Amino acid sequence: MSDGADLIRRRPLTGLSTRLSRAGGGKASSSKRRKKGHNQEKAACLAMMVFAAIFVPLGLLMRLFLGKGNKDGDAGALSHSGGGAASKSENDVGAAKVTGKKTLDGPLVTRWKPRTFGKDEPRNIRGASIHAKQLTESKLPDNPKEARFQSLYRDKFDQSTLGYNVHNCPSSPPEDYPRGWAAPEVLTNWNPNDVTTISPQYREVYRSLCVFDYQTQYDVALAYRNAEKPFVIRNDPSVMDVVRRWDDDPEYLHKKRDEKRIYTERSPKNHFMYYNARKRKQVRNWRQPENDVVSMSYGEWLERALLRESYALDDPEIKARSDELREKRKALPDRDEEDTPDDDEIQVDNDRESEKRMKWYYFRLNAFLDEAKGDTLDKFVFDEVTFFDPRNTTASKFYFVEPEEQRGINCRFGMRGIVAENHYDLSRNMIAILGGERRYIIAHPAQCSKMALYPAQHPSGRHSSFDWSNPSDWDVHPEFRTAEVNEVVLHAGDVLYLPTSWFHYISNLSLNYQCNIRSGIGHENADAIRKCGFNPKDKPKDVSEEK
Repeated sequence: MSDGADLIRRRPLTGLSTRLSRAGGGKASSSKRRKKGHNQEKAACLAMMVFAAIFVPLGLLMRLFLGKGNKDGDAGALSHSGGGAASKSENDVGAAKVTGKKTLDGPLVTRWKPRTFGKDEPRNIRGASIHAKQLTESKLPDNPKEARFQSLYRDKFDQSTLGYNVHNCPSSPPEDYPRGWAAPEVLTNWNPNDVTTISPQYREVYRSLCVFDYQTQYDVALAYRNAEKPFVIRNDPSVMDVVRRWDDDPEYLHKKRDEKRIYTERSPKNHFMYYNARKRKQVRNWRQPENDVVSMSYGEWLERALLRESYALDDPEIKARSDELREKRKALPDRDEEDTPDDDEIQVDNDRESEKRMKWYYFRLNAFLDEAKGDTLDKFVFDEVTFFDPRNTTASKFYFVEPEEQRGINCRFGMRGIVAENHYDLSRNMIAILGGERRYIIAHPAQCSKMALYPAQHPSGRHSSFDWSNPSDWDVHPEFRTAEVNEVVLHAGDVLYLPTSWFHYISNLSLNYQCNIRSGIGHENADAIRKCGFNPKDKPKDVSEEK
């Protein structure tokens, strides 16, 4: 049975008989009557004790297995194969339907988050996990979003395995920091295409990156940044101000900006591969990846992103809002030619409405400091994301290693299910999640010989040439089986620091907003990259690589 009741073996109460002595055919004596009454009282007492001994523990066990004994709900989650997650692949827009009462707790943004199960819904319980026990024994945060996040994504390893506590890391990076595991182990534990996790199920994350609090661990985080080691920093008030505007109201950007069309990547599949079409002549018989670029307004992208959320969460209210945005868009007058970006690589979006509903869209929003004036979109972005503005030295000091090497703010708004293929960037990278959730699988530059990278002259140079999520491709590139990686799940308010040349592979776990900045090139891993045929001294020329 799905509720775990089959684990409890009921057995019937056996009747308790009291042997009564009778006088040979005559009336029972008074002493015998007193003895009879005494025996009856003993039998009744014993029966009550047996009843309590059986049914009180039985009731407690049933409450445990039915998940009602834990007031935090998610905290008592039990595990399911490879970390306890029950998930749905986003490759199929007709995701399996899940019925039951929905928990809607606030504005629209909270309704795109995975909900808890109703009492009669399947849970796929398969025994208790030590991590579920640890989470139950510890107090979850008072913030409902943070409590939900911690219940869904749990560290697979603790200090006894890693040698350090990721939330209280030593003042300088440990010798083998960050710890890595075989890539197939990490990917088998959680396939990148499985992005929807619903409580009480959860994911066990192969995390080894340190997580620092901006307000209490600033100096230690700065030491890791200066040592060119990856880490996560959170609880920066400047970052959280943006999160409150963007994450708490997904239509904030829609209300603040007009419907100007800008670059948006489009694909019939959820996997996106970066390419520089200007290099297509350098590779014989090159075939462009299935994703291309169209122009789209933020409102239209939000419409399609909410639709994807409604598919995953089976939420009719999110679907209704997506439909409202679609009707509003269709009622707008036709766009002028001059409203479309002037770029030969931009494709005309001639898809029918039914085709658009089946595709994935990756919304770009790039802002440049020298154009951040007047009523431009660039100025709006810099005014919003102040901690990435080098002119605001107080808020941005931590995030820029070399402020003079800044190259603008590059934002990517992702739909649930989108995967950006593995690659490395040619400069330092600070990546802020300002809404939603993303999973990053990262690897040290020394792993480059195991990544089956396209060469530098290829349109998709620096990217892995195969699909990490497909185990059959691992046999084609057996060296990948020994590659070491680790992973981290980021949510709104997290900022990930990736030093130069660190590999990253990205899964979008929900509708999300990500913005990043670059600040110069580090050369500490130049030799490792050079051995793989790349020249790390070349400064990047394309500002739109980060997915």
